[in-house]
Amino acid sequence: MRAITFFNHAGGAAKTSTALNVGYTLSVLGHRVLLIDADPQANLTRWLGLEVPDGPDAKGETLYAAVLGAPEALALPRPVAAHGMDVIRSCLDLAEVEPLLPGQLMGQLRLRTAVRQVQDQYDFVLIDPPPSLGQLSTLAVLAADDLVVPVPAGNKGLEGLGGVTRMVATFQQVAVPSLRIALMVPTRVGHTNLSRDSVEALRAAHIAPVSRPLTERPSVYPNSQLQGLPVALYDPRNPAVAEIEAVTGEMLASLGEVPRAEAQR
Repeated sequence: MRAITFFNHAGGAAKTSTALNVGYTLSVLGHRVLLIDADPQANLTRWLGLEVPDGPDAKGETLYAAVLGAPEALALPRPVAAHGMDVIRSCLDLAEVEPLLPGQLMGQLRLRTAVRQVQDQYDFVLIDPPPSLGQLSTLAVLAADDLVVPVPAGNKGLEGLGGVTRMVATFQQVAVPSLRIALMVPTRVGHTNLSRDSVEALRAAHIAPVSRPLTERPSVYPNSQLQGLPVALYDPRNPAVAEIEAVTGEMLASLGEVPRAEAQR
C-alpha cells in the first residue's frame, strides 16, 4: 500500500480535483483505492455525489474517529463506496480537530497509524487535506509515504512552493525521514505565455519530477463536480481524461515499485 497526500497550502490549486480524478484512474487500472477527505469543507465528498455526514454523530464518520475518538478504538470509520472507490467522508465538524489535536499524545501521527491498519485492504490511500498549514494538513502530510503537489500556473503558484518545501523539510527532520515529494503537477494551465513560463520555471526549480500539465478547462471540471462524477465518467471523450491518465502514469513511474493492480473490476 502507498499513502499519498495531495498537498498545497494555497487555495485554488485544483488539489481536490486532481486527487479525485487520479484516484478514479487508479481504480480503473484495477487498483484498490481509498480516498480520505480531510477538509472540513467536504469538497471531495460532495464532488463524488456523496451525502455529507450530518447530526450529532457526524464527525464519527470522518477521520476524527481515527485521531480523537475513544483511545481504545482509534481507527478509520467504515468507508462508503463511490464509483469503484472507497471514501472516508468529511463534514464541517471535522474542524474541531484543529484546536483539540495539539493536546493529544502523538496526535499528529495518529492518522498515519490508522491508515496503516488498512494496508492489506488497499493498494493506494489518497488524502485530500484543506488548503492550509494547520493541524489537519499536518495529519495528512505525516500520514503519507509520498506527496503529490498540484501547482497552479502563474506567479502565485510558484511563490507558494516555498511554504510547501519548508513544511516537508521540517517533517522529514522531526517525524518521517522518508517523506518526499513524488510529483509536482502543473494545474490550471492556459494557452498563455505566463502559463508556459510557469511550467518551465517549475521544471527548472528541480524540486521534484514535474508531470504533464493539466489544462484549465472551465466547463468540464465544474460540470463534472455538479454531477457528482469523475471527469472520465462525466465526459469520457474530453481531452482532460487523457491528461489525467498521463499524470497518473507519471505518478506511478515516479513512485517506482507500486502495488500490483488486481484484475479490472
